[in-house]
Amino acid sequence: MSDGRYDRQMPVFGEEGQARIMQARVGIAGCGGLGVNVITQLAVAGVSRFVLSDPQVPDVTNLNRQFIYASSRGSPKVRSAAEWIRSLNPRAEVEVHAEPVSMDMFSDCDVIVDCLDNMGGRMLLSDSSVEHGIPLVHAGVQDTFGQIAVCIPGRTLSLRDMIGTLPESKGDLPAVGAAVSVIAGMEALEVLKLISGTESVAVGRLITVDMTSWTIESVDFR
Repeated sequence: MSDGRYDRQMPVFGEEGQARIMQARVGIAGCGGLGVNVITQLAVAGVSRFVLSDPQVPDVTNLNRQFIYASSRGSPKVRSAAEWIRSLNPRAEVEVHAEPVSMDMFSDCDVIVDCLDNMGGRMLLSDSSVEHGIPLVHAGVQDTFGQIAVCIPGRTLSLRDMIGTLPESKGDLPAVGAAVSVIAGMEALEVLKLISGTESVAVGRLITVDMTSWTIESVDFR
């Protein structure tokens, strides 16, 4: 299965779970602050099949949290992200889309990962998740406040039903790299639980984290 690089996480996911991680096809919507942290954690955990979407090219204001673009400004984020994934996992297969998400972009994936920063895109991902029956893992972060949710069609409410009434944020959101990494780590862990078959209490819940007071709240939508 491996050269020993996954031995420390094998007791967590089991041999069968690790095999599922390595076989899963994961769709990542957004290769910004959340996205670069999530793909890093998934790639080093053994995920080897990615579909990436992001229409942007990195700029200097991204670099406090989007660390993989420090030497690749001018190239589309998805292409630099694909190179980064392959540097971590040479066996990885990466499909890239330097364009916004669409309904069918992740239709052959085992899970969709929301790393976007806008409600319109998130609601499209929610609808795509329901349409194709694919689990969706959501995360969002602003300032030192973040949230995650795990939505499984036929088992939980959709992301649209959970947060679809929230207003669209205006302007550039304040972001601290360390705070983004915390929420991205939580999101990546939920993806690994899903694709490995490990049960998670986050399924069907919206979990919010205030990283100033370290207050964690959970709203159960089940």
